[in-house]
Amino acid sequence: MNMNTKKLAKAAILFSNYIPVSFSFLIEEAFENTVQLSIIAVPIIFILFSIIFKRSFCGFVHGGALQRIVGAIGFKLLKKRVIVPATLDKYLRAVKYIILTGFAVFFIASGKLLLQISVDDVFEQYNIILPGLAWISIMLIFVTIIGSFFIDHFFCKYICVQGAIAGVAGRFSPSGIVRCEDKCINCTLCTKKCPSNLEVHKMKKVISAECFNCQKCIVVCPKKGALSNRFAGRKIPLVLFAAMAGMVYILLTFLIPLFL
Repeated sequence: MNMNTKKLAKAAILFSNYIPVSFSFLIEEAFENTVQLSIIAVPIIFILFSIIFKRSFCGFVHGGALQRIVGAIGFKLLKKRVIVPATLDKYLRAVKYIILTGFAVFFIASGKLLLQISVDDVFEQYNIILPGLAWISIMLIFVTIIGSFFIDHFFCKYICVQGAIAGVAGRFSPSGIVRCEDKCINCTLCTKKCPSNLEVHKMKKVISAECFNCQKCIVVCPKKGALSNRFAGRKIPLVLFAAMAGMVYILLTFLIPLFL
């Protein structure tokens, strides 16, 4: 084998060894970018959607399958649902906001911004975080099952941090359900059907952060025009409102990652 052949062989070996190293580096970099993008994009998308359409994500997209199934079983066996006293209900609803505040304080105290989170951080904390999350998840599922057996939408009302974020962001929303007092016949069907137990029939506008924006009050209202969706002061038909919410959510999902 002459000198030129040896050099080519050596170069080929070095190149073949370099390929998997560079390839693994690219995979790691792509994974890290994906992790960082998800950590940043998902909250932004959810908050922006909530600012525009309040808790419509809770009312339209996230049905809470577990609590609904358990709730249906509980109702079938008990023949009724437990109504939490107003005073106790008020304090219990504050729990999710306390949990949200705790998360916020934790992230601020940790001194790490979302942009500083890397793949190494994820894997270094994996053995610590995973068991903790597993136990927390088991406890939440257990509490949700017990609570949902007796109380409608137990998790959404009292525990869901996502709902707390949407509720706070939704206070800045241009959308809302408005009651026309002249057309309302005070049948109270809207209040009876409200999954969040709001007294809709007494409100001029549903501005509560606890409203899921599920539109059930509008659907059951027997008087046309008594309850309606308003967006920036304009009346929006129910079907159009649902279509707008769906389109905006899809657009945000595609557009937000492009700007990050």
